Amino acid sequence: MKPRKPTLSVAKQKSASPPAGPGFETNILRLVKGAHESSAIKSGQVDAILDPVSGRAILLPDAQAALLERKARFRSLIELASDGFWEQDEHYRFVLHNGVAIGNEPSKKESILGKTLWELPFSNSHEIDWPTYQRQLEWRAVFRDMEFQYLDSAGQLRIISLSGEPFFDLQAQFKGYRGITRDITAHKLAVTAAPESDRFARLTLDGLAAQVCVLDASGVIITANNAWRAFAASRDGMGIGTGVTEGGNYLTACGQTLGHDQVDAIAMVAGIRQVINGERQLFRYEYFTAGAARWFMATVTHLNEASVARAIVSYEDITDIKRTEQLLRLEYDVTRILVNANNTSVALKAVMRAIGETQQWDCGRYFRLDPAAEVFYLDESWSVPAPAVLQFLQKSRGAVSHPRAGLMGRVCESGQPLWVVNGTQDARASQIALTHETGLDGAFIFPVVAESQVIGVLAFASRIVREPDERLLQTVKHIGEQLGQFFHRQRAENILRQSEVRFRRLTELSSDWIWEQDRDFRFTKVAGDIRNTGHVLGQFLWDPSAQVVLAESAWIQLKSQLAERWSFCDFEYAVMHKDGRLGYYYISGEPVYDETGAFIGYCGTGLDITQRKRAEIVSRDIE
Repeated sequence: MKPRKPTLSVAKQKSASPPAGPGFETNILRLVKGAHESSAIKSGQVDAILDPVSGRAILLPDAQAALLERKARFRSLIELASDGFWEQDEHYRFVLHNGVAIGNEPSKKESILGKTLWELPFSNSHEIDWPTYQRQLEWRAVFRDMEFQYLDSAGQLRIISLSGEPFFDLQAQFKGYRGITRDITAHKLAVTAAPESDRFARLTLDGLAAQVCVLDASGVIITANNAWRAFAASRDGMGIGTGVTEGGNYLTACGQTLGHDQVDAIAMVAGIRQVINGERQLFRYEYFTAGAARWFMATVTHLNEASVARAIVSYEDITDIKRTEQLLRLEYDVTRILVNANNTSVALKAVMRAIGETQQWDCGRYFRLDPAAEVFYLDESWSVPAPAVLQFLQKSRGAVSHPRAGLMGRVCESGQPLWVVNGTQDARASQIALTHETGLDGAFIFPVVAESQVIGVLAFASRIVREPDERLLQTVKHIGEQLGQFFHRQRAENILRQSEVRFRRLTELSSDWIWEQDRDFRFTKVAGDIRNTGHVLGQFLWDPSAQVVLAESAWIQLKSQLAERWSFCDFEYAVMHKDGRLGYYYISGEPVYDETGAFIGYCGTGLDITQRKRAEIVSRDIE
């Protein structure tokens, strides 16, 4: 039923009409529907229309202005919500297009005019179900987000989305389709790249040797790499929180850790919570797990709080690194012991203790080789204070071994360390030999070498079976060489000391005193019978206070010899005694140099020849 045209008593109103209410545009269209109404409006027969909401008459110019405003607003909203809009006629041919290009000729927008969608050269045309789309058009159905692909003028892939709905004229006749265009290239490429990015991230995560997992705010594991899953599945006491993976709460698992690892687990939980809460960006913790005798470095890294993931936890097995550090420290300790030691027995015990305590062995024994008797005999030992081990060491005392027999014989012949896992299974030694030579289940033996000759062996034993440790064997081989050098040096020093003692004794027997001078030839030491030699300490021999009687030519000769650092022997001089008589003496000397070769003075001996010289003088006078 057509709306009734209003009857106005006043042809023209001068006052502005109130704003139109909702639905005003629709009622205007209904008023002008049909030729009669259109003609009436165009001919000026209609001056105003009725606002169905307010019931008031609105002047026609105001109504037309409101309609234009609404159309402009609608177009603006369309432009904001999309990248373009278009219009097709009743044959589905484009008659209007604005905004983003539809097709591969964006500089010639008119190229799509007069064409249907299926006539355009889209690169994905073969993937589109055109028959179904055409049936939708025939049914005048609304279509949304149809995707089309093409290469733009720069050769870049573009992906657009079209949505449209049919429109009709005033007589309800189908006039075509209108719709919008959106450029979804970036979105589609991002969506396409996301799975590949996820796959790359997963491959990267699984490629890490460290055990890595990602925690949410409550400590639940969101994801983990293959190394972590294997770590969790092992269940062999390898670390804190063993046995939990995706979906499990790692903080809860750590809190349930007992035994030797409990203290470390408590520290880990506290550190992880701090990272999750954003109190710290990074937490690192190094710990040793006694269950598997392995070292781990735990690293917890904070993630953006806007993400579900809050922390990355990684565990890296640093056992090899710590083992290397431990062995280097052992070598350093042994070097320090040998540098500071002046006694072979003390040095041996200290070295055996350092090896035994740091490497957890129960006892160590040093067997010295007696080349003359061709036997090894126990020289020194060290052990933990365990009754069984102490009893074994007591039985070992007095035991001897042939250098070409048993395990020690093998080490002596090869010059290489030897590891014995278990005497009952080792074909190189019988159980009797193992009991005799190690006394316990596991052992390693290494040579002590001096000047390329084996001078002894060190044997360490344990009450538990140990797997071979090649790095330890290489370390103790070096320690054996250090010990050999130390023993050789000690032996040389002992020989030198004994030689010095013998020399000093012979000197004392063949002279009356010994003396030393500094680099300026002042006497710094005089020892022996010097009652009549004059006061010379701190003085030159030629000082007047020394009361030396000597011809000037003799002084010149002596000073020349001293300046040239020559040795001199039986230099004769006389000293005036208190009784007014002359005493006669011989001195002999050698230059002395320090370890750098610098001259530091002279040393020598003195002999009192007074009686002999007086006898010679008397004899000469008689003649």
